[in-house]
Amino acid sequence: MKQHRLTVLRIVLTLLSVAAVSFIFYNSSLTADDSTVRSSGLREWFNDLLRSLGIGWEITEHLTRKTAHFVEFFTLGALLSATALAYVPKGKSLYAALGAGIAVAVTDELIQTGSTGRSCQVSDMLLDASAVLTAVLAAALIRRLYRRRKAKAVNGREESQDE
Repeated sequence: MKQHRLTVLRIVLTLLSVAAVSFIFYNSSLTADDSTVRSSGLREWFNDLLRSLGIGWEITEHLTRKTAHFVEFFTLGALLSATALAYVPKGKSLYAALGAGIAVAVTDELIQTGSTGRSCQVSDMLLDASAVLTAVLAAALIRRLYRRRKAKAVNGREESQDE
């Protein structure tokens, strides 16, 4: 039964990771005009929200685009971390996730060279890679905290059984 659950978990995480990569690559394939329309719509939605909350400043197009990059790749890094942990030996899983995320970041920018009005930006590759790294480090921290908590719980039970 445990092996069946692991297999289902691997399938689900793999599909979610593939969906995230597909979403990122789809966004890269948009023309500059289409990309601007999408980011402008998102920017206006956030600015409307800020106005409704009585906050008197607006989010710029540049901030919207860079934040979208970071959020997309942070999400990808989190998914890749979980997926790698389900497949790869624990000591190497986070390296696998980081490597895969950086490969997606580079590929993402290269895809943009084939989209009308778009170009490959090294600064975006670095931003994307930093988002993946942030997610991988967060996953490592969460995993470490979980293991410590689990070890404490096991040690606490052992001590209470000795009494």
